[in-house]
Amino acid sequence: MPHTTASSPADPGVPAAGHRRVLLSAWASAAEDVDDLPLAARLWDQVPDAAGASGRARAALLTGDPAGGLAVLEAVGAADVPDDGPRSFDHVVALACRAALGRADELARLVAVGGVLPASVRLSYLYALGAAADAAGQRGVADEAWRAVVVEHGVRTPYVLSRFLAAWVQGRDRTDARAAAVRVLEAAHELAAAVPPPWEDALAAEGVVAELVRRGDGAGAALLATAVARTGPRSEVLDALAARHAPRRAVAPRVVPVVVAVAAAVASVALLAHAYAGVAVGALAVAAARRWWRPVVDMTLVDGRVWDGLSALRYDDRLGRARDGASHVRLIPSLLTVAGLVAGWSAAGWWVAAPAGLGQRVPDAVEAVVFAMLFLGVPGAALWGGIRLDRLRHRRAAGRRRAATEAAEQGQVATCRCWQGTAVTGRFARGYASEHLVPSAGPPVEVGRGAALRACPLSGMRWLVTTSPSGASTVLLRGPAPAPAAAAAGDGGSGYL
Repeated sequence: MPHTTASSPADPGVPAAGHRRVLLSAWASAAEDVDDLPLAARLWDQVPDAAGASGRARAALLTGDPAGGLAVLEAVGAADVPDDGPRSFDHVVALACRAALGRADELARLVAVGGVLPASVRLSYLYALGAAADAAGQRGVADEAWRAVVVEHGVRTPYVLSRFLAAWVQGRDRTDARAAAVRVLEAAHELAAAVPPPWEDALAAEGVVAELVRRGDGAGAALLATAVARTGPRSEVLDALAARHAPRRAVAPRVVPVVVAVAAAVASVALLAHAYAGVAVGALAVAAARRWWRPVVDMTLVDGRVWDGLSALRYDDRLGRARDGASHVRLIPSLLTVAGLVAGWSAAGWWVAAPAGLGQRVPDAVEAVVFAMLFLGVPGAALWGGIRLDRLRHRRAAGRRRAATEAAEQGQVATCRCWQGTAVTGRFARGYASEHLVPSAGPPVEVGRGAALRACPLSGMRWLVTTSPSGASTVLLRGPAPAPAAAAAGDGGSGYL
């Protein structure tokens, strides 16, 4: 949940404890901006004032502990909401906590408040409404709140995406496999556009899958996990996620139609002296099985078809996108295969009809082996070599593209961007911390994961460097702006423009 109050700049004249409080408040607010709620809660715990209590209450509400959040607000006297409406955002959080605990009247008040709150707290209100409605069992209200967070405010954090995309996938078409597949792929593409993408940090993808399971949609979880793993670059974490949720394929729908087709063909030959009728019966059996027999255990017929289609996708490094598993004609393997066929078959023909009778001077077994190697082995080796050469060429081209992208990013991460945002995540954050920021001394900070302090050499802003909850990507949290230098004695100025 984005913070609702701004932190004051650090003043060189305040005690060290005050400076530490200002830093922690700014870092905790930045953690809220990227919805890293465990990190925000740890930081707010170290802020001993009203802002720290407000932050702890918000984090408790959003992490599923409304009773804890309400207790924090009661301890600071901010839990009693006036009859005519909230006076502060703490009152909104108190309403949300009571609504999440099952108070239908407080949920009604919370919904009504949305029409009169100022625009400055609209986004924070949507977070509170979504969390409260979800806990109260009002899933439709919660889904619309998270949709507004994504669509109206452009938030793409793992916390928000896990709720928005779970509702999106769960609302897929249950009668049209093509429409259902499109919806699942749209969710996968939304995850791929997030920062960081799922193949760098699978936190958001894992969150969506877990939310679908919590909603009782195990089939949707399997579909999304497979779509994410198949439509992006290879990732062991994503492959493992897809494998954990993969359903079992049903054996009978594949075996029974084949048995029926073979039996019908044999019976047709025996009784009618031809197999035409048997072939027709077999074709009808296969078509009927594909239309009415579920191919996947524990999935509907439509979801099973969608999963079959998604499982056939393969990510193509050359194209930079996924494609189906069908074979595609490629120039180098095709040319080498044709050359191998010409060379192998010509050599095999020469071996059989050699004028010197070479084939007659060796045992028959040796003659057959040599013929097979020439007739089949040479074309096969040519095809294998062509495929390997084509893959090597594509890998090198992909490597060159990655190197060019990294070179472009290298120039960007070295440029000061402390003015641009309160938090940075992903690969850019890692490069920015190492290429632009410099080590800095500061007060000790306990965040429950690795942390370091760095500073901008241009602006002097202090950054907290840590990792995402999964540990797979870097998170940078910006501190407050440095206070201006004190005015020189006797100049009559205030030190501000």
